This record gives sequence, structure tokens and C-alpha cells, in this order.
Amino acid sequence: MDRVLVVIPAKYEKFLDEEISLVKTVYKDIVETMIIRRPNTKYYVSMNKLEYVKNNSVDKIIVMDRLKPSQVINLTRETGKEVIDRVLLILEVFQQHAGSLEAKLQIELAQLKHQLPLVKEAIRYAKIGELHGYLGAGRYGYEKYYTMLKMREARIRRELEKLRKMRMTKRLHRMKIGFPHIAIVGYTCAGKTTLFNRLTNSNKPVGPEPFTTLSPKASRIRIGERDVIVIDTVGFIRDLPHEIIEAFYATLEEILFSNIIVNVVDASKTIDRILNDIYETRRILSHIGVQGKPVIIALNKIDLVDESELHGKVRNIESILESNELLITISAEKNINIDKLVDLMKIILEDKENGENIRSKIWT
Repeated sequence: MDRVLVVIPAKYEKFLDEEISLVKTVYKDIVETMIIRRPNTKYYVSMNKLEYVKNNSVDKIIVMDRLKPSQVINLTRETGKEVIDRVLLILEVFQQHAGSLEAKLQIELAQLKHQLPLVKEAIRYAKIGELHGYLGAGRYGYEKYYTMLKMREARIRRELEKLRKMRMTKRLHRMKIGFPHIAIVGYTCAGKTTLFNRLTNSNKPVGPEPFTTLSPKASRIRIGERDVIVIDTVGFIRDLPHEIIEAFYATLEEILFSNIIVNVVDASKTIDRILNDIYETRRILSHIGVQGKPVIIALNKIDLVDESELHGKVRNIESILESNELLITISAEKNINIDKLVDLMKIILEDKENGENIRSKIWT
């Protein structure tokens, strides 16, 4: 079992438990955690801590930040230990849960996009004679390896494009029949799949570890007088790297074509984290091109929060709601207010057809 040293930037210090939880999904034996206030431009780890890291009896250094290729090479060369940054760690977590061919290809594509700049930097170092033995390739070995990776990247893109077209064909068929689509989104571990199971009477795997869901699950349910497709999507995470968003675009595309978005938020978190999750979800939705769609913020796990605390959180969330957002409190696990959530979906679908203002109809 690999022994790891976890290096965490100060910007994530207040989310320390979430960052450590991410690491523990892959690496159980955390020897030590180190907070970095001012990252060093060359090694990331500050100079006064570099010697300590070098002499620490660990196998790997996990840096919970995006590293420059030069920082990865310099830190690896200086310490003699394998260095993994936050992007690569998230991809390792994804890899553990990848089941479908599409998910596996998406993860490999993201890994390639992350690896190519590193190999390119290794080629530069080798050419100026400052990299001996790193990866064991040599100058020409690096260049051959880089070419091979670029060819593999092109092949994966072609395969994913085929799968994307197949998904699009199925989606257009459902839409042609007239099925509205409801996408369940939100932070990882917020209870999205639990809600999906509750709405669809399914038994999809759930768990406390991040990213249990990587491939979208779709199921047809009855709401009012119509059939509706409910889709469970990949979970979000704070500062989700753009290459991961791009690699999973075919999956996230389901959100883009949905009629309603249900943003599941964990009510058991502190209000600061809840608001952070809402802002981050908005950022990701905007990144993939979602604009102006009706969003239901489903404040989940209310059975874990006492009534007065819940009222305070509801007031805080209501103060930041945008014009296309509505708030409802639920517990998917305990089946609390799920009927009200379904009623709200029904009203939104009906009012969209009639061109009515949902917010004014419901909340005034």
C-alpha cells in the first residue's frame, strides 16, 4: 500500500475534509498533511519544506492543486518520489468507478490531455540536458512517446464522437416522441442517485465515496398525464478541472437538452459550503452552455438537520436565488417532500407549455 504525503493549498484549508476524502478514495495510508500558504514557482512546495518532503518516508506526494508540468518534473527530480496533482487524482477516482466504455474513454482522454504537456516539458528538459533518467525514455524516446499519445488522443476523440452521435440519436428519438427530460445534477455525494432511485423505483448503486455515477442513467417515469425521462448525471466537485468537463461533455450534454434541472444540495453541510456548491454548480452549467433553464434547488438530507438550522439555511439560499431557480427541501433517503418535488416538476412542465411565470404563480 502506497504511503502518501498530502500537500494542500491554503485556499482549500476550510474544505480540508473534502480534499482528504478525495485522497482516501484512492490512497488509504496518508502519512501526513501539509498546508502550503505560498506555493513555490519551481517546486510548488516552499523551499523551507522541500528538504523535509525529500526525507519523508513516503512513496508518493499528492498535491491538491493544479501543477505546472515544470513543477511536477522539478519536484519529482528533487525528491525522487512520484508526484500526483489534484487533476490526476480526480481522474484516478473516476477510473475506479468507470463502468461503461464511454466513461473509460472519457477518462483516458482527460488523462492524455493532462499528460501531454508533461511529456512535452520532459522533451524540453531532455534537449537542454537537464533531465537524465526521468521516465527512462531519453530524448528520442520522449518524442516517440509524445507522438504515440497524440495519435491515441485522436483515436479516442473519434470513438467518443461516434458514441456521442448514438446518444444524440436516442435523445432525439425520445424528444420526437414527446418525452420531456429532467436532469439531476449537483455535487458529488449530495444524494443525486438516491433521488434518482426514489423517483424511478430503481436500485442503482449509491455510496459515500465520490463519483459513484460516471455514466448517465435514464429512466422513464409518469408525472401527471405524461411520461418523463429522468437522468442521473456525473457529480460535480469544487474547481472541477476544465479538461474533465471537456472530456465528459458528451455525458453533460444530457443536461444541456433537459427541460428541467434538479440541483441536489446537501443540507447537512455548513451554509458557507452550501452556497459554495450552488455557485460552483452554476459555473459548471454555464461552462457547458446551460442558460435560463428552470432549476429546482433540492435541499436534500433535511432529516440530518434540526428545524431552526434548516430555516436559517433556507433563508440564506433564498437570498441568492436567480430568476430561473426555485427552492424545495427534501430527504430522498427518508422520502420527505418527494411528492411535492414531483408536483413542482409537473407545474413547471405545464407552465412552460403555457408560457406562464412559474415563480410568480407558486411563490407570491
